[in-house]
Amino acid sequence: MDLVTVISAALSVLGAIVAGVMTTWSARKSSMLEHALAEQRHRESKAEQAQEVISRYREPLLLAAYNLQTRLHNAVGGDYLPNYLHHEDEDERRYARDYTVYILAEYLCWVEIIRRELRFLDLGDEESNRTFNRHLVEVGQKFSTQQYPSHFRLFKGQQRAVGELLMVTGANGRTDSMTYPAFCSRLDNDPEFARWFTRLRKDVDDIVASDLPGNARLLRAQHALIDLIDFLDPTRTRIPENRAKLPDLPAQPVGEPEAAVA
Repeated sequence: MDLVTVISAALSVLGAIVAGVMTTWSARKSSMLEHALAEQRHRESKAEQAQEVISRYREPLLLAAYNLQTRLHNAVGGDYLPNYLHHEDEDERRYARDYTVYILAEYLCWVEIIRRELRFLDLGDEESNRTFNRHLVEVGQKFSTQQYPSHFRLFKGQQRAVGELLMVTGANGRTDSMTYPAFCSRLDNDPEFARWFTRLRKDVDDIVASDLPGNARLLRAQHALIDLIDFLDPTRTRIPENRAKLPDLPAQPVGEPEAAVA
């Protein structure tokens, strides 16, 4: 009887130990699972916020990219600038010059707005977000690279500065882009503002004076903008037409290094 009692007591103690271990293990597993779920919800929340920001500014960015690529296409491959940049009408001359500069600045403005909105968001491994950022970088690099003739070259810091200069607060409290009339007014009445655009305004003359290789920067930028537009509007529901890329230049010789981007 004493042996049976000892064995019974030992089994009871062992059972209690096993039960305690199982309870601890179950609680730890439940905690780890809850932590993993919380991390997943956090990542999904960040991705949803990023998608919401991108969706909010998709339309204005799409239109700004479309307007810019259209202007570049006409400037390099058409006869608008040659005909109107030296037009007898002063208003026509100014529009040809200043609107060309404005739509570049407007595009950079929307890029800067989106960059600021997404600054504190963890985009994670979301493929579409990575692709979206890649397209923005591609366009920016075409304007900043030193590989091409210098007109319309803006280094990364200059691109951000120009974009920031056009940022205004809209009636709904959200950041918007300055309108073209407001842009012209600032050029006329704000010397510090106008200083940022002096070289770009002069560069419009170089577009007209250059051949296709001389306008390689604008050509490559136009191609990159079309790729961005195709990404933002793949079904062509917002912008159904006028997505033709300018004729490409001969391929760069193999082994020839590309100039640095600042």
